[in-house]
Amino acid sequence: MLEVRDIKYGTSDYNKTLDLRNKVMRKPLGLNIYDEDFSFEENALIVGAFQEEQLIGVGTMTFSGTVFRLEYLCVDNEIQSHGTGSEMLKKLEQKALARGGEKITLDARVSAQHFYEKHGYSTSGQVFTLSYAPVPHIIMEKYL
Repeated sequence: MLEVRDIKYGTSDYNKTLDLRNKVMRKPLGLNIYDEDFSFEENALIVGAFQEEQLIGVGTMTFSGTVFRLEYLCVDNEIQSHGTGSEMLKKLEQKALARGGEKITLDARVSAQHFYEKHGYSTSGQVFTLSYAPVPHIIMEKYL
């Protein structure tokens, strides 16, 4: 059974999120997530998707005032397309609303654009590449 729950920065579950993000989002690009600084996540909203206590997905969101920024939404490759990402996104959107959020923005990988459009996000701007994730991205947003 899938359980989406909060994760605190610096805990053992948080460290598992780094391992998962590294496996899914950095290693395929020849990068290592541990070369990056994640101290900004100390005040982030972080959720994990667990199946029988095994972490299979993670979502992180930062915020400033009423604008929230989805930093990561990542599901283990073997479990994608089974609703895990949708459940985590829903939970993060609920958390943003509960904190007075009016808008969520993100830099989506173009390969995930359809997923976000399916959840009510729209594109804003042109395709670009990030230095820490050298694949095509596009800015997306959703008003809550």
